[in-house]
Amino acid sequence: MHMITNRSDPATQQAVQFARGMFDASAMAFYGVDDGLNQNRFLLSGVPLGFHREYVERMGQFDPLHPKRAAGQPFAWLSVMSTQYFNAETAAYRSFTDQFGIADMMEFFFRRGDRIVAGMSVIWMPGCKIPSDATNIAEKIHDYLEFNLVGRAPSASEQAARYGLTARELDVIELVCCGRTNREISECLGIGHATVKTHLIHIFEKLGVETRSAVVALMSRLH
Repeated sequence: MHMITNRSDPATQQAVQFARGMFDASAMAFYGVDDGLNQNRFLLSGVPLGFHREYVERMGQFDPLHPKRAAGQPFAWLSVMSTQYFNAETAAYRSFTDQFGIADMMEFFFRRGDRIVAGMSVIWMPGCKIPSDATNIAEKIHDYLEFNLVGRAPSASEQAARYGLTARELDVIELVCCGRTNREISECLGIGHATVKTHLIHIFEKLGVETRSAVVALMSRLH
């Protein structure tokens, strides 16, 4: 399950908005990357929800900018990758982006050591001018963004190991930190209301807290 979140960390939100302004971009998407190089926990800024839903449900597997295809690159352009690695999959993906009026995209890849732990999509729609020195800007700010977005905070896998949390419990925690109710968490994750309550009981036990606000406070200190 890929979920859309409004991350509670102000530093993350500020870094995303800073990048969007630097590139005069139409939209941005920041996301985590798990050990299997799968994207999760998206923070969207201006991204059409229809595009996002279809991406995570069907079209992400064809994305030439997916973290699984990043190799050692710090960032990559959709227009360049689609040309260099043209095949039926990239053609299908370009048709998909064209349907939503996307002129071009740049993908940042952020690492801890040699492993990609997060990424960021920079999206330009028609009528939004791509800066002529966008590649130069990307080279200059990549390390800054990497430090601010992933350099200080423990990864999801590190949090899981530290407290014995499951991937689903991390999903619930993320939504709790966004102020979502049990009903909203149930809808976002596609699980029953009783299951949400069970997850919260286990989360409280593992974190050694008694309330939702204590969960939020602990997660804020970790980040």
